[in-house]
Amino acid sequence: MKLAEHLYNELYRRGVEHAFGIPGDFALSLWAALEQSPIKGVVLAHEPSCGFAADAYARVRGMGLALVTYGVGGLNMVNPAAQAYAEKSPLVIVSGSPGIRERRKNPLLHHKVKTFDTQRRIYEEVTRGAYLLDNPLTADMKIQEALSLVERYKQPVYIEVPRDMVFVEIPVHEAYQEPRITDRGALLEAVEETVEMILHSEKPAILGCVEMHRFGLQKELRQLAEMTGIPVAATMLGKGVFPEDHPLYMGIYVGGAGDKETERYIEDSDCLLMLGTFLSDFNLGIFTADLKPEYAVHATSEQIQVRYHQYHDVPLDEYIHELMASPRLNQRHFTHPVPRELHPATHGEVTMDGVVEALNNFLQPHHMVVTDVGDCLFAGADLQTRHTLGFLSPAYYLSMGFAVPGALGAQAADPKARPVVLVGDGAFQMTGMELICASRYGLNPIVLLLNNGGYGTLKIMNPESSYLDVPNIDYAAFGRLLGGDGFTVNTTEELKEALIQAEASSRFSLLDIHIPANDISAILRGLGEASRARIGVVTV
Repeated sequence: MKLAEHLYNELYRRGVEHAFGIPGDFALSLWAALEQSPIKGVVLAHEPSCGFAADAYARVRGMGLALVTYGVGGLNMVNPAAQAYAEKSPLVIVSGSPGIRERRKNPLLHHKVKTFDTQRRIYEEVTRGAYLLDNPLTADMKIQEALSLVERYKQPVYIEVPRDMVFVEIPVHEAYQEPRITDRGALLEAVEETVEMILHSEKPAILGCVEMHRFGLQKELRQLAEMTGIPVAATMLGKGVFPEDHPLYMGIYVGGAGDKETERYIEDSDCLLMLGTFLSDFNLGIFTADLKPEYAVHATSEQIQVRYHQYHDVPLDEYIHELMASPRLNQRHFTHPVPRELHPATHGEVTMDGVVEALNNFLQPHHMVVTDVGDCLFAGADLQTRHTLGFLSPAYYLSMGFAVPGALGAQAADPKARPVVLVGDGAFQMTGMELICASRYGLNPIVLLLNNGGYGTLKIMNPESSYLDVPNIDYAAFGRLLGGDGFTVNTTEELKEALIQAEASSRFSLLDIHIPANDISAILRGLGEASRARIGVVTV
């Protein structure tokens, strides 16, 4: 089989039906082969956006594909690859590159940086593995190994295909699967110790995070909560991993920066099951969290830690399944009141609370919320999402510009879903131009642009700095210029009406929502106070 044909077939077999990228001369043969494959090419405007779109696609479908050219394209893709690695998103980056023969004859080919191997070596730092397919005899083995790593670790890989290798015939062998190592004794002991903790506790709680989503364990998380009666909170990065209209759902835990009732419940727990949880600064409210290890179980794909005991070679999914199979868990059922706090209705000038209140009344099961970073992310913590995937955000790596291209990738991955995007004006100016591609591919996200005239998250630390201001334009007119519907929103009533009209439209909609510069969400206010306490205010 030809190399590229085999590569695309293997990706398609794993659920990849779209490739996001930009053609370039070193990748033209890869694009030509893509046209003959069952995978549909989606051409966006800039490589970082292609990476963000493929990342979001991967979070929805289980694997995503970005296709770029060498040097100028591949190096543009490094930041999205880094985000996918940091947040465990199963992304595959395929890059065309100079042919093997021309590398020997022409050492100064365009797009080259230092050596022909520079790009691959850079990707070694931001992926689970980086592969050069330069030998027909080993190409299939490398493809199988790379894709197996993506499936096992839910992290990106990089595959580089020299342009004179794309249509080379290669021998194809049986599908390779990365061997899985499970220490059965460690697994059973970790589960037994966990069950003992649960049965002897008075106030157990579950803190769910992103790995429960990445490894497809949302259903198991819900079943575990229901069979035990243990209430569940989510982290910022894990928002949406548990049904937010479920009676056992407490809300978002963000250390000392979030809801106080949820904070007290989680931190007073004498058996806290942290399942798939990233212990990052933003997840822990700039480390204002008070989680006591003597009362905690921390189960991730890397290891299982019960109190101070660490168990290695225990896969997360096997641990969860074994825990649920324990007959002793049915010996006791917990019933505790679950704190929930919703924002009151607002009228008049639009505020962050008003946006949350309007969206909570608007969101339906077919809506998938995609947020960028900044206060749109923190305000989004109070949204009650109803879609099974609910909420996509870069809440750990925090790269601006994710939301708009991410929404395009998410809708391509699930055409039945309609993305509702929360993005600040600063982040929109980075990648908002990608909306020009929405109409081309029949995508219609509803984009709420929170326009406060600056980088609001940074301004809470240095409010007088003019370099944190963002130039303003008529974003509603800009949306119409790009082929969608545009709305200017100054009041809560206008916001509610614009959402109704946007939902009725088959085109994408851009809502230019004017927020007072000094209005921020409660979580951002708490994070700002925590940041100032830890690192102080930046002064000139």
